[in-house]
Amino acid sequence: DPNIRPALIPDPDAYRARFRTWLPSVTLLKLSQDDATWLGGTPQEWLTAGPTAVVITQGGDGLTAFTHDGGVHTVPGEKVDVVDTIGAGDTVNAALLHGLAARDALSAQALGEMTSADWQTLLRFAARAAAITCSRAGAEPPYVAELDTP
Repeated sequence: DPNIRPALIPDPDAYRARFRTWLPSVTLLKLSQDDATWLGGTPQEWLTAGPTAVVITQGGDGLTAFTHDGGVHTVPGEKVDVVDTIGAGDTVNAALLHGLAARDALSAQALGEMTSADWQTLLRFAARAAAITCSRAGAEPPYVAELDTP
């Protein structure tokens, strides 16, 4: 998760170039739509550079995973009364990693073998976790017991 903070980046072009050098070492790239737009490029370009999957969050509109095999897997966001969005992206990241660990899919090979149904389940789990975080004040992600199994 590059977690871009434009006001803190003195040389955007240098940062964007550095970002591209990280991609060969990345298996799962998770970023917000705002970060993706700021960085430039496309999920397909980033996949070609290294990651097995790219997940883009779109706030209340949900999440989309792009996979090395050309798959595009999208789930809608869960509707909640939003109290605070702080921590939503970190919650998505944690939920994705938890869900992948639960199915022993943290390696590039295992991630690449996930089916469309696996991605739908994983992304719904992450969307639900983020929705719970947004329904609370402060960055307070849910406990796993508050969520359906990934």
